[in-house]
Amino acid sequence: MPESQLLRDVLQALEVVLGVFAQHPWLLIPVAVALVVCVVLASPAGGACEYRDPRRGFTVAERRAAFERAGHRCEHKSLLWHRCTNTPTQGDHIFPWSRGGRTTMSNQQALCPFHNSRKSGTVPSRLYILRLQWRRRRYFPAGEPLRVEWRQGTAWR
Repeated sequence: MPESQLLRDVLQALEVVLGVFAQHPWLLIPVAVALVVCVVLASPAGGACEYRDPRRGFTVAERRAAFERAGHRCEHKSLLWHRCTNTPTQGDHIFPWSRGGRTTMSNQQALCPFHNSRKSGTVPSRLYILRLQWRRRRYFPAGEPLRVEWRQGTAWR
């Protein structure tokens, strides 16, 4: 199909959509709400912080406890697929230490080297945090807190 024909088809489809919205302007409300929800869930959950935890790394005992509570599997899960099956060897700050994340068990996740290097120092989205807390219900031992607490008094419910 030539590019000019494709462009004409796209413009024609756009005219049809705009015609529908012109006849039924109330249809813009759910579209706008869905757009706002997508933007909020995809935005970073944290940001730069003046405070940094003086302790940078997790202890061996803390990492071991994180691996055990994760069932000795990497906690990374892609958007549509299953959890990573690799063995975790690294305790990762969910909210990066460099961005003000605390070095606590509630801000630690067990990751394999590949996913830890891939995540690097990025601040996770709100959707990532909510999905992590939801997943943890399946494999965390009973009584373990599921909430991700990244700063003093700041937790995701």
